[in-house]
Amino acid sequence: MKFMTFNIRHDHGPQSLRESFTSAEVPESLAGEQPWAIRKWKVADTVLLWSPDIVGFQEPEHHQVIDLQSLLHDEYDWVGAGRNDGNEDGEYCPVFYKRELLKVNSWKTLWLSEAPETPGSKGWDASHPRIANWVEFERKSDGSKFTLLNAHFDHQGVESRRGAAQLILERVQANPGLTVLMGDLNSPEDDPGYQTLTGGGDTDRNDTMHCLEELNDRLKLDYATKTGEPVRTSGPNATMTLPTHRVMRPGQILQNLRGNTDGNTDTTFVDTRYELATRLNKKPGDTHATMSGPLGDKNTFTSFGPGDPDQGNAPRRLDYIMMMKHQNVTVRRFGVLSNIFDDNLYISDHRPVVAELEW
Repeated sequence: MKFMTFNIRHDHGPQSLRESFTSAEVPESLAGEQPWAIRKWKVADTVLLWSPDIVGFQEPEHHQVIDLQSLLHDEYDWVGAGRNDGNEDGEYCPVFYKRELLKVNSWKTLWLSEAPETPGSKGWDASHPRIANWVEFERKSDGSKFTLLNAHFDHQGVESRRGAAQLILERVQANPGLTVLMGDLNSPEDDPGYQTLTGGGDTDRNDTMHCLEELNDRLKLDYATKTGEPVRTSGPNATMTLPTHRVMRPGQILQNLRGNTDGNTDTTFVDTRYELATRLNKKPGDTHATMSGPLGDKNTFTSFGPGDPDQGNAPRRLDYIMMMKHQNVTVRRFGVLSNIFDDNLYISDHRPVVAELEW
């Protein structure tokens, strides 16, 4: 099942009409922040091209959600509410899902505050009300159930991010099965929000560029196993790899041990970027094609480029897809997608993040 999280940027700008179905003249230059009337088309096209089964958006106002509903309605239904009143006022964290694949058993909005059931409540040192959209899904193909939270943490309040993370952890402990958390958490990996959710930072142990030699050795081993022809491993201590032997470098042994022990799958979340099944860590007997490592950029917040007041805060990794109680779940694909093209149009100041989970 493919998940996408995408902060699509609110439509508060001076050029915004703040109405659905508006059009705009195309400017001579598409650089910088363009109004939603221009950006919405490629936001929707991104979803349609990558075809996630579930996509969680952050920041849209009501008129933006209605535009997305109109653009995606052939495949997707959605649930969500505005953060200010639990109805239509304020930014949403809507969850769009493929109606042919999934059934919503229940959903609610959780305010990330000391009063989580009170619409519009602000928590701790937050600058705005912050929410998580909580959805109980059932997969139509097999009846399996899982919980999804689509969240947007505060961009200023450090204690708010910590408190939001603690609140979510407390609330999901009672869930019997898989829980997926995604969204713009406004938390770099060293931030209390991320640290609280995951129990600590992680490392790029599955980054392609960090593992080139080991990846190449594994490729040779796979070839030898399939063809019966011996091949030689790389490096100064090269050895002959026979089809019945697996060369394990000291660093790879440590990596595999870490892969088997990282994280408590019942009490904290794991970051799907670091749980991606690659050629180096996939389980014995797994015959699926695997990626060499996460695709695309690591950072997810870009700003709108030169002239954007937030450019000094970019780039940073703020957007995540995480999971808990995932013992029987494999992360098959992970990538961070582009948000700018050769016409210089930024479709948002965040990049979309995609993860494919199998269970």
